[in-house]
Amino acid sequence: MSRLAETLANIPLATLSIMIVCCIVYMYQFFVDPPVHHYTMCPRLVIYMSEYYRFITSSLFHGSIMHIGMNMMSTMAIGSSLEKRIGTLAMAITILWGIQLTSSIYTLISWLLYMTIGYEHLMLQHSVGFSGVIFQLAVLEANLSPDRTRSVFGFINVSSKIYPWALLVILQFIMPQISFLGHLSGILIGTMQSHGSLNVFFPSDEYLKGSEQKTSLAFIVRQPSFVSMPEAGTGLGRRREGSAGFFAAVAGSISLFLKNICETLKVMIFGRGTVANQNIQMGRLGAAWGGNDSVQEEEGWNGLPTIDEETERLTSGSPSDVL
Repeated sequence: MSRLAETLANIPLATLSIMIVCCIVYMYQFFVDPPVHHYTMCPRLVIYMSEYYRFITSSLFHGSIMHIGMNMMSTMAIGSSLEKRIGTLAMAITILWGIQLTSSIYTLISWLLYMTIGYEHLMLQHSVGFSGVIFQLAVLEANLSPDRTRSVFGFINVSSKIYPWALLVILQFIMPQISFLGHLSGILIGTMQSHGSLNVFFPSDEYLKGSEQKTSLAFIVRQPSFVSMPEAGTGLGRRREGSAGFFAAVAGSISLFLKNICETLKVMIFGRGTVANQNIQMGRLGAAWGGNDSVQEEEGWNGLPTIDEETERLTSGSPSDVL
């Protein structure tokens, strides 16, 4: 068995199926070359022209070979991990609803911004790609993962629950042309599903377990890559906290993320201890980190020279001191 065949054999059924669908759609794009803007997510065309098919096509179409390549690799990694935790049927329903719900909330936010503050850029913008659903799956996977922290591109470690939020911000800085609202929509849908606010759209664990025993699904269940639901259930939507719980979870995640950023900056500036950094004086900024409002002068301090001292050195020193 080749390495490619072995890799494909290890991908669970629902994850592999959506990857195949996206690849088939891209092959259609490659050979037929249809106008991609006819299939993108454009809130204005959805609302005022009733082009509701864009809710689905915008997630399945992609802009380039690199675009679909990156999205499918992310889908394989995140989707495989999540499907092994919740089962194939729950994963399939999550993806199908995710495609529609991420597009719906994308349209809703764009419309609200236009109606309230007159911001119409998002109403006219065309977005395409599966990454919104990927962010939804990333939120669910992070909430179910036993790992407490995740590494963001090997630079910093953050809490697993705010890992998707960290990716949202960092990816936007690295690739500013990507759809921030599309990714944010996926995070919001994933958070709502995780906290039980979308339970009305998803069948119960008992129903899914019973469905695995139905003869109509016997062919699917017998597939080697089919993953049965764990005995403990999916673990999704157990906390029926409603809208209040959802907004509290979002606010808490953002607050924790900002706190971790501040802690990272603190370590970058002051280091991990105080003994090795006693010669650094930051004036009244010490209070921001829990220190005193002022810094006492110390004899023999070997810190940075003042502006006046540096100016005098540059104007009176030897030519080799001036660059």
